[in-house]
Amino acid sequence: MIHPSSQQNRLSAEHVEVLCSAISSETGRKFDVTDIEVPFADLCLDPFAVMNVLETVRERTGIELPASLFRDCSSVAEIANKLGATTISAPSGSSISPHGGLVQAAFADIGKLLGKVEDEAGTSNFWSDVHPAQMRLVLAYVNESFARLGSPLSGMAPNTPLSIPPGVLPKHHRVLRGAIFDILKIGGLVERRGDRYVRTSTPVDTTPAEVIYEKLIREHPLHANTHRLLHVTGSRFAECLSGEADPLKLLFGKSKDLLQDFYTNAPMSVVASELLAALLRTVFSKISREQNRAVEILEVGAGLGGTTQFVLDMLVEAGIPFRYVFTDISASFLSAAKARYKDLHPGSIEYLVLDIEKEPPGHLQDRFDAVISTNCIHATKDLIVSCTNARRLVRPGGFFALVEFTTRLYWLDLVFGLLDGWWLFTDDRTHCTTNEAVWKAKLAASGFSDVLWVEGEGGRKPNPQLIIGCTE
Repeated sequence: MIHPSSQQNRLSAEHVEVLCSAISSETGRKFDVTDIEVPFADLCLDPFAVMNVLETVRERTGIELPASLFRDCSSVAEIANKLGATTISAPSGSSISPHGGLVQAAFADIGKLLGKVEDEAGTSNFWSDVHPAQMRLVLAYVNESFARLGSPLSGMAPNTPLSIPPGVLPKHHRVLRGAIFDILKIGGLVERRGDRYVRTSTPVDTTPAEVIYEKLIREHPLHANTHRLLHVTGSRFAECLSGEADPLKLLFGKSKDLLQDFYTNAPMSVVASELLAALLRTVFSKISREQNRAVEILEVGAGLGGTTQFVLDMLVEAGIPFRYVFTDISASFLSAAKARYKDLHPGSIEYLVLDIEKEPPGHLQDRFDAVISTNCIHATKDLIVSCTNARRLVRPGGFFALVEFTTRLYWLDLVFGLLDGWWLFTDDRTHCTTNEAVWKAKLAASGFSDVLWVEGEGGRKPNPQLIIGCTE
């Protein structure tokens, strides 16, 4: 309400943007700050629509505007002029920090779910049974690639310095220096001496990669599609390095369904998505029930929608009213998502192009109860810059939830290491994936007051990991 003598804030340009966005959502037509002169009479805003607009403004800004403004003023421009020099306050007894310690309390229980979720997804034995065979396959692909490029490791004498094979494109030198040489080191075929890698006396395993691959598919069917995805580029790694094959076409052509499956159905992805959905369910069930409002969620880098599906299914199943903003840097992903979710709660999902490396537009700032992102933020130049921009999107009391690989899985380098996004980082990282301690430091430097991650019994951690940064 207008209270000239109370705790005060002027109606800012950002508040006007929120008002315009609320009108746009309510009327279903484009309406932004360029349209503020449009008369309300032309917008067909009935009293019910006006009340919904006012409620949205209150939820996003903490400011309660009187309904009389829409009667006394003829346009948003007139409201802006009227209130530009008028002081307004948040409604008595309201709070724009609604979450309190609820997020932290809910997160404390997530670790207790880890064992159960891992058992159901089939990842409990990953590190003991699957990972060793997976690493053997990765090493076989690398060895065969060096041989195809004319630099077979089997022909190198001990102590011979390792160099980049001839014919490798300059842009792919980074995957060799940043990952492949380390894979050979883990396999015992080279050792590091200062800033060089040299050949050891360890013999090369001559088992064909195809044999290892087929055995891995046969013995670990739950992870079969993950290894099929690895096979797409791993079996042609030499051609990708030399430019004879295009990794983008390999991955986003006929293999696009394998990518979709990896982000949605791969056992390790399922674990992370289930933990995230459980956290959101606990927090938002309480908020929607106690505050009788829709929760607002923005997803950064939603891409193929693997995480989106889990979250939306949970919200619908739990009966939680929501407004969901699906964003990605690529508009092509938005079109696919619109088609996929067109029958799910029309009007509840918004699709926007958003580059998290740039400061977000004003109408998105300080708005969301949760900002979520899966396997995206690592593929930015500077984690602090990206996380700071994510912080700007979160309303006071809200949180930022990331799903990121925090333990190196070298098969990822044979797939995504061929893409530019894997090597965008210009901050102090040595690889795009990094551990929980680094994420904690980066999120704290970005303005988050509390940083937590999942840890189960005996220090077990999921990979990818669920990490949250809370606001006060």
